[in-house]
Amino acid sequence: MASVELEKNSTGNLQRRYSYLFRLPSTGLSLILASLPTIAIELVTRSVLGAGIERTIIYAITTEVALIAGIEIDNLILKRNEIASFRRLSTISIISNGLWFIVSVVGAVVYAGTKNEGRFFSLVLLGVFFAISFRALVFGSVFYPKPARGLPLAIVQPIILLFPTALSLKAISLYSVNTITGIAGGLVLIAGIEIYLSVINKPLDGLRALQLLQAFLNAWTVNNPKDLEHYFQISSEERSVNTTFIQLETSYGSKKPAALLVVPGVHPGPFSPVGSSNLPGDIYESLKTHEIVPLTFHSISDHDLNLPSKEEVKKYTASLQQRETIDTGKKMSLPVTAHRNKATASGFALGKTLLVTLTLAPNGMEDLPGRIREEIYNESKKLGFEMSLVIDSHNSLGERPNEVDTNDLIVAAKEVLNQVFIGNQFEFDFGFSHSSEIGSHQREDIGPAGIGFLLFEVKGSRFCLVVVDANNAKIGFRAEVIQKFETKSSSRILDICTSDTHITAAKASNAKGYLALGDVSSPEEFATTLNLLSELAQARLAQGRYSTSISTSKVRTIGGQVLNNFSGLLDETSQVAKRGAEALGVLAILITAFVGIL
Repeated sequence: MASVELEKNSTGNLQRRYSYLFRLPSTGLSLILASLPTIAIELVTRSVLGAGIERTIIYAITTEVALIAGIEIDNLILKRNEIASFRRLSTISIISNGLWFIVSVVGAVVYAGTKNEGRFFSLVLLGVFFAISFRALVFGSVFYPKPARGLPLAIVQPIILLFPTALSLKAISLYSVNTITGIAGGLVLIAGIEIYLSVINKPLDGLRALQLLQAFLNAWTVNNPKDLEHYFQISSEERSVNTTFIQLETSYGSKKPAALLVVPGVHPGPFSPVGSSNLPGDIYESLKTHEIVPLTFHSISDHDLNLPSKEEVKKYTASLQQRETIDTGKKMSLPVTAHRNKATASGFALGKTLLVTLTLAPNGMEDLPGRIREEIYNESKKLGFEMSLVIDSHNSLGERPNEVDTNDLIVAAKEVLNQVFIGNQFEFDFGFSHSSEIGSHQREDIGPAGIGFLLFEVKGSRFCLVVVDANNAKIGFRAEVIQKFETKSSSRILDICTSDTHITAAKASNAKGYLALGDVSSPEEFATTLNLLSELAQARLAQGRYSTSISTSKVRTIGGQVLNNFSGLLDETSQVAKRGAEALGVLAILITAFVGIL
């Protein structure tokens, strides 16, 4: 259990780190905010020198032109780097020039007490080096493979911006003690930045820390996970996995709308957009045809079964085309639901195939432990079932089930299994619909594979199973939706299952780091969508038939330990960076005080 919790914490940690990155203002606002400190520096300079309003406006306009030119130069030189954009470079200018402004204000305060223009100029000059140092820090760590290569470009914009300010000042000797002190202090600060980058850029598990950071940023900012996936790929191991299928279809005029239920042998993750984070969507795109719509359930699995790269996902989804048929038929059992304390199991049989869903809703739950799957598999084999689709409904946010919950789920599942086994099977009617058919607005908490609605009628009793491409659901959402749906429908919902997609993960600003079903979609809105899907499925009700199959794939998976190691590497780098930043902060204060006093 301890290793499982570490794994869960590592993925949550990575999602949180993703969610903190690059929450930037718009391009226009970024440029306005970048202009404020540069114009403010001019105003401070002119107020110290007592210049007239006309000259102040001229120099302010000149400074604004110089700023835009400086950002454009950055943009032009870094155009091959996907992370660099005018918006992000403007944001860097906000901070770098803000530091320059702060030091200039310190200079104004010193001037107010000493009336020494030389000291004021030395601090304005030191502010230039503060701007250069911050830019060197960002460029060296984010845009260049070697930190020192970011320094030349870091110098360009501050030097361009210095000209209007320098023109504002009276003639001051470049060889004065104040000027030399300001330059010397700035050079010490730049040297500190370069030393700092060299210290944190130590090799970590085959990669340097800044390479890891750049791979991380590329995955997040421009959806280019190639470098990060390379790290995971070389750390992965090959294994054989089984994926199980049930195809349900009817005859409907000249069309044969069919649902392909998929319980994958791998797990969505680890986080968007890396590896199998969009696994349900990838399966949907790979297997859908004009006649078949794939619906991916969440298998009882965890992040030990993440695929490391998009190439591995393609390999896996391609292998799903090759399936071995297990059983076909036109009969199914009545559905059975069993409760045991917090645990609920629901299921039915199609010939020699068992389908069972497991949930702890309305109590919280996360990935179910593999022991549940193994015990149900073993019990079903004893009773003569040839295949079992054991589904983690994954529909109520919470913690991983404890030992008591796990045992209760197993007991409830075995009760369903035994009742289904002794019950008769009957011919059934089936109807299917998908959210792509009704043109409903797909909200941000639902992935690209959408919503599938499966409607069954057995012995005059109607029930439905709902499959949503989402990452879990808010506590209480399932119960609210079922209540609102069933008040307007003659069908009952056996369960609402999510796919555990991770495509909605990491880019949300909430504490979870991802959007769960119900974070954007309201129960009323979702129930209305289900009612529309129900009407369409009812119109298609006809004699149903099924085909069950299995696919065996050889894939590389990264395993929970790899995620733990990766998360640990980022934590270690973050701690070193934090300590170094604190040291640089102290150094900057000491240099500012030193230059201001001399």
